[in-house]
Amino acid sequence: MVYSLFVAIIGGIGLGYLCFDVSDKPTLDTVLMTALNFMVLVAGIEIGGNRKLLAKICTPKNMVLAFALPLGTVIGSFAGGYLSSFLTGLSAYDSILVASGLGWYSLSSVVISTMHSTELGAIAFLGNMLREVSSFILIPILARWHRLMCFAPGGAATMDSLLPLVINSAGMHTGMFSFINGLVLSLLVPVFLSLLLS
Repeated sequence: MVYSLFVAIIGGIGLGYLCFDVSDKPTLDTVLMTALNFMVLVAGIEIGGNRKLLAKICTPKNMVLAFALPLGTVIGSFAGGYLSSFLTGLSAYDSILVASGLGWYSLSSVVISTMHSTELGAIAFLGNMLREVSSFILIPILARWHRLMCFAPGGAATMDSLLPLVINSAGMHTGMFSFINGLVLSLLVPVFLSLLLS
């Protein structure tokens, strides 16, 4: 799985370099969103069709766990952002601001570019995009070590583009937690950006 994803990413970069340019981006975005919507639909059907799993998730213990996992992801992301300031030369504030995107690169980059700095918006785009891309390699590896930790690297993307990978790597039970994790983080990103930029 990891190797096929790696080959697909490298092949996509090569194909993009040889056959496409910036003017093709709207078409590629449409294709990407269509494929993403289809994958999320299929993942949702799998989750919704497993009624025993839904009943198992809706216990007090699992509900606490479902909201503790996003909290751990937020703490880890902010701690990583702060520590990266020592390596990148960015201020601690700028590094934490980039990390507050929690993997949602399309929103965080636009907001930061508009309200703070174009350069930092570009860094937010690259940093959060690399977070999602690296998750395609990290999730299958981490799933072998501990299933509930495998979706932490993906951040907000674990409810959409990374959800099928989590289900494939760690099972449907973990996929449900992954969806909740991504949903909660997606709701928190605008809050964190607003607080940090106000």
